[in-house]
Amino acid sequence: MYASRVIGFSAVRRNGERSLLVTQPVMQGVAPLELAHGETVEFGALRGRGVFGFACTVDATSHEPFSYVVLSGPGAIPRLHAAKFARMPTRLAALDSIEGQPSASPQLGRVSDIKPYGMSLTVPVPSAHTGDRLRVSFRFSPDVIDVEIDTSALVRHVDAAESGDAGIAYGLECETLEPSQRIALKSFMAEHRC
Repeated sequence: MYASRVIGFSAVRRNGERSLLVTQPVMQGVAPLELAHGETVEFGALRGRGVFGFACTVDATSHEPFSYVVLSGPGAIPRLHAAKFARMPTRLAALDSIEGQPSASPQLGRVSDIKPYGMSLTVPVPSAHTGDRLRVSFRFSPDVIDVEIDTSALVRHVDAAESGDAGIAYGLECETLEPSQRIALKSFMAEHRC
């Protein structure tokens, strides 16, 4: 899944259609997606609380003054489902360490719920306080792509772990997610809510 952003629309043509202009699709750690004239591209658009799907045909590509793609105007754009993005329960293994303490070894924890801008991280031994920043790393697989997240997260609150779990739970706000990572995370959540 590659990330792209709508940058504009063309003027209305004689047939009443408009072209859609988007940035060249990219994914962190992977070369930009090269598209060819006439190729069909499927989009999943995340906007507010809705997830929409549509397809377009590549009309042209350009690398000047930056890389972008000119697409045919989309036909009908159906809403696939509402995406509320409340916290979603998960059980993802994670490593965390306090930023700014190079001597501290990473601790194994569990992402027990997640949303695109934050998570609850359960750890066996508390080492951070409200206001500290943690380095958090975890992996997940939306569709067939393996996504690795390595981000800085602000500790918003420290609570007792859920009943039955040992340790404590940090309420974290993710501060440095790449746009492609946030889209992959939203896709993962939407996929598991359906």
